Amino acid sequence: MTLEQLQNWAQAQINNTAKQELRPDIGISVLELVDELERLQDYVKELESKLNLTTDS
Repeated sequence: MTLEQLQNWAQAQINNTAKQELRPDIGISVLELVDELERLQDYVKELESKLNLTTDS
């Protein structure tokens, strides 16, 4: 499952358009986790870029 698919699933939970059991709380938690993952991925890229700058010097 891709992050986009996970986000779509979570949004369906929040919007109460999901099939079977409706759990908007799970959808909200998943979206928060995806946001945190994206923030951490950006931070890793920033650190890698700084590391490359120092090793190139």
